[in-house]
Amino acid sequence: MMRKLLLAAACFSAAFFLPLQALATPQVQLTASLPSPQSTATAVSLAATGSDTDPGLLTYRYSVAYRGAFHVVRDYSQDSGFNWAGTVSDGLYLVQVAVRNNTTQQVAKKSLLFQFLPRVAGTQPVVSATANPLVALFSAPACATGSKIRVRFDSTTSTPATTDWRACDPASTSNIYVAGMRQQTRYTMAAQVRTAAGAVTTGPSLSFLTGSGPSNLPVIAQVVPPDANTSGADDVLVVDALSIGASAGYPVATDLFGRPIWYYAAFNDPAQAGALLTRVLPGGTMLTIANGKNSADATTSLQILREIDFAGNTLRETNAARVREQLQAMGLASNCTMGGSICVATTFHHDAIRLANGHTLVIGSQERMFPAGTQGSTSPVDILGDIVVDLDQDFQVAWYWNAFDHLDVNRAAILHETCANPQTGGCPPLLLANLANDWLHPNAIQVTSDHNLLISVRHQDWVIKVDYRDGAGDGHVLWRLGANGDFALASSDPYPWFTHQHDAGFEANGTFTVFDNGNTRVAANPGVVENSRGQAYQIDEANRVATLVVNSDLGVYSNALGSAQRLGNGNYHFLAGFITPGPTQNSQSVEVLPDGTNNMRYQSPQLAYRSFRMPSLYSPPGT
Repeated sequence: MMRKLLLAAACFSAAFFLPLQALATPQVQLTASLPSPQSTATAVSLAATGSDTDPGLLTYRYSVAYRGAFHVVRDYSQDSGFNWAGTVSDGLYLVQVAVRNNTTQQVAKKSLLFQFLPRVAGTQPVVSATANPLVALFSAPACATGSKIRVRFDSTTSTPATTDWRACDPASTSNIYVAGMRQQTRYTMAAQVRTAAGAVTTGPSLSFLTGSGPSNLPVIAQVVPPDANTSGADDVLVVDALSIGASAGYPVATDLFGRPIWYYAAFNDPAQAGALLTRVLPGGTMLTIANGKNSADATTSLQILREIDFAGNTLRETNAARVREQLQAMGLASNCTMGGSICVATTFHHDAIRLANGHTLVIGSQERMFPAGTQGSTSPVDILGDIVVDLDQDFQVAWYWNAFDHLDVNRAAILHETCANPQTGGCPPLLLANLANDWLHPNAIQVTSDHNLLISVRHQDWVIKVDYRDGAGDGHVLWRLGANGDFALASSDPYPWFTHQHDAGFEANGTFTVFDNGNTRVAANPGVVENSRGQAYQIDEANRVATLVVNSDLGVYSNALGSAQRLGNGNYHFLAGFITPGPTQNSQSVEVLPDGTNNMRYQSPQLAYRSFRMPSLYSPPGT
């Protein structure tokens, strides 16, 4: 594999050993909306103006250096501006824009220095409002090396809460986003510093009054209240609500009474309809898949992989076409035109996760044309496959898994799903043909405890494990879990296995959880009421035996979307994200007891892609 990649990269580079001296170098200017210096965490709009005497599309990459090397904050894209706000440390920053002519591959760079000053004067902390009215910025004096700092906050009507502990930086003040507060509520907050010896001191208290979110925030209505069996410790509900009709879709967090305590403000932009919050990360950031400009054309559908903070600031991003460029340099060629043979990384979709080493895994779509006879076709057929891409800390491609290399393309989608232009829900825009077989439709990924990769493959009714080994694996399939897979399952249920599932993965205690949408089961029993199920399994990998330990009828049928999670007290959380029919609600979150009994329940008129239960916004599931 490595030899193949190196050879491909050499060939790609050799293509550019042509007489480059005959090509002009682009020109670029870089300006900032505010003069330097500014207070730490101030949003500064950067604008680049590029030109070139040679024809070709100009694209722009932004990088930032702080006490060291440059790190990419947004990879090559057609967007020439960048709203830079992820600076929570005082000091001098060097920001650089690179302009590239996509035709000639010539690059020019421009840099500027920008200083951010402490918000703190002396030893007195400061609390500031942010662009999100439910999020505050708490600024505290610098603390000693080896110590850690967090912010404690509460109101007269809430229990005390804290941010996560952060390492102190003696050369900078500490600037922490405080999130998890209700609307129009006054909070008191104070910094707590813990020394290496464990001693904790609390600083002076400050007051902060939250504002209100938009009037069209998703409604999360409690219909069955908590009781003594409810997991009270997991008292934050995060719902990735999607747009439907006139209702706006926002990622939103509520308490157990359905009261909003956070939302992602940028999703009020109609252009972001359908964008996804994939995962909440430790340390107060999140991964999203959003609409935006790519580095090759004007397509905007789910092109952007972005990491955001609680205030809604973009910390770093890349786009699908930029990933496609890198895959091509690694030997995976694309011809993304009608009548072409293969197009890789057309969009991102469904899931992106952060790994312990700082890398990020994301699912991308791809298309490939196959001859007549493939999957029973009578003519050449466009087949949607998928790719999982491993991106390093700068969102550069480090490894990939190509489904076409490792799965049988003649095993068609179980229910023979297709996608078509114009684009419909759940499908990417098609670039090779106007109709394609939606072969796999993966919707969740996870790295297992033995450092391999778990992929939920919805349209195959399988969850597969592939050889990843932290980027050293060759990607071959280790096993297939599900009907007609590699595991035996003893059960009296006539349809024990999940079908067309969502959010499958192992929990911290080794339990395997999955939301069983049940589409295949429903199709096999026309006229019979079949509901979606929340399931948990014990998996014996050595002996290839699966034991179904929870098989809860959720009372509704969700033909798409959904999530599954084991809670801290041993209960389970399941989301039915697309209820069919849904006259009064379109999604429902349910807490389920270990015996399968439904407990606390919420309903919403919004569709919901995924939901999580957490002790706080700073404590993601599984941490």
